[in-house]
Amino acid sequence: MLLVTCAAVWAAGCKKEQPQASAPVDAGVVAVAAVDAGVPDAGAVAVAKVVKPLRFSDVTLRTEGRNVRVTYTLTNPGTAQGRGDACLSLHDDQGMVIEVKRMGGITVKGGTTDSFEDTVSVGETFWKQTRTVMLYTAGEFRCSNGAPTATSELLRLLPTGQPAPADAPAPHAPQASQATDFEVSGVELTQSGQFGDDYTLTYTVKNVSDHRAAGSGCLRAYVGQEDAPHLEESPEGDFSLAPGASEKIEDSVVFDNERNWDRVMELRLFTSPFGCADGADTDNLGFKFMKPESIHAPEEGVEGEPSGDPEDETGMDSSDAYDPEEEVHHEQQAPHGE
Repeated sequence: MLLVTCAAVWAAGCKKEQPQASAPVDAGVVAVAAVDAGVPDAGAVAVAKVVKPLRFSDVTLRTEGRNVRVTYTLTNPGTAQGRGDACLSLHDDQGMVIEVKRMGGITVKGGTTDSFEDTVSVGETFWKQTRTVMLYTAGEFRCSNGAPTATSELLRLLPTGQPAPADAPAPHAPQASQATDFEVSGVELTQSGQFGDDYTLTYTVKNVSDHRAAGSGCLRAYVGQEDAPHLEESPEGDFSLAPGASEKIEDSVVFDNERNWDRVMELRLFTSPFGCADGADTDNLGFKFMKPESIHAPEEGVEGEPSGDPEDETGMDSSDAYDPEEEVHHEQQAPHGE
């Protein structure tokens, strides 16, 4: 049985009336392992025991800019209703997880088949590193837990939607990332825009560890006093890097109060597994640099003139316009005695 106890907060996936056919039902499918089937290889994906797991078929993948549109059919061979989330896992050339995305909520009654269409946002660099993808279902809010909590068979495909070859590297969960896995260089902060209200941070991040590492950047701004808390912070890009790989990140810097740019003296760029959710510590000191002298708070903008005909001193606009001579003429033509 597929039991779900979490509250439904995310919206359900979109059902599709007539999905396009693609991979055969059992192409690329990894059978769900029973608990007593032996201990899996170290690091390999173990799958939760489900008596009659859901099955994927008719899967198509289509990239649309930064989005990937996925259509698929789910079959429920059991008698209990299947509920939860459909998940899409991206894997590199070693089978390591690059990123896991929740596609949408699913509900499939026992003994029935239903079709769905979902769109997920995937970073361009993440998709370029992807060599295989894996589709599976899990309980609500469980996609990030990976295949061990899957309630369906695991369907492995190429990014084109074709079945993954039999010799494709087995999917592996990534090793936990640390702030010390990353090295930052080439940091540059620029200001542009008509009123100087566009701030951009550019930097290069390198994975100096011996395993795939994923994280996010976070720029924190300080007024300069020793041990003072940061005045502002701004998320600055996400990355997932193979050992020794590097990536150039460019992202906007957004402060809650842009006037604070005139107060800021020092900036620190932190790269860590959870970005701004991670605090600074001895393992996460950040890349420190002084604010360039050219960076300042944006100029006060000048409001433009309102469009259309401006109102005159009487408060009337063009719709109220009249000809005084015409009014006098009508008064002269009016019948006597009125």
